[in-house]
Amino acid sequence: MRLFVGLRPTEKIRTVLSELQSQLQAAGIAANYLDRSNLHMTLAFIGEWPDNVCDILPVIEQPFSITFSHVGLFRKAKVIWAGIEDSDALNQLAQQVRVNLSSAGIPFDPQPFVPHITLARKPLVPEGLDLSKIEVPAAVLPVADVFLYCSNRVENGMVYSVIGSSSGQGGAAR
Repeated sequence: MRLFVGLRPTEKIRTVLSELQSQLQAAGIAANYLDRSNLHMTLAFIGEWPDNVCDILPVIEQPFSITFSHVGLFRKAKVIWAGIEDSDALNQLAQQVRVNLSSAGIPFDPQPFVPHITLARKPLVPEGLDLSKIEVPAAVLPVADVFLYCSNRVENGMVYSVIGSSSGQGGAAR
C-alpha cells in the first residue's frame, strides 16, 4: 500500500478550495486541478508500506483550527497550493506524527513540513501574474483527527482514500 498521514478538509472547506481553484483558472492558470475529493493536507508521506499504521496515529487531545491565508507555488515540484497561517499546534502535530512513525520504524519522507493543500499540478502561470494578488476566501479548518490515506493510481491520476484515523472513525465524512 502507498500510504501517507494527513488532515481531511470538511465539505465546507472543500467547497472554499474549489472556489479558489476556479479563481486560479479565471486568472488564466492552466493546470491539472485536483478533484475536490482528493484535497488533503499531508503531515507525513510514508510511501509503500505493507501494513495499516492507524495504531500509531496521535490522538488530538485539544482540537484546534487552522486558517487559510495565501496561495503559493512550488516551482521545482510544479504545484500550486493553498497556504496556512502559522500554527504552533499544527507544527507540533506534524512533528508528533513523524516521531511516532520513526519510533515504530516506519520510514517516511524527511522533507521539512510546509503546511499547505495542493490545488493543482503542472501549472502554466501567465507571465506577470502575481499569485499574492489571488484572494483566498476566508476559511477555517477544524482539526480534531488525523487520517491515514492510501493512494492508488488510476487512469487519470491518483485517488486518495481514507483507510483509518486516530479516532477510529475511518473514512467517515464530517
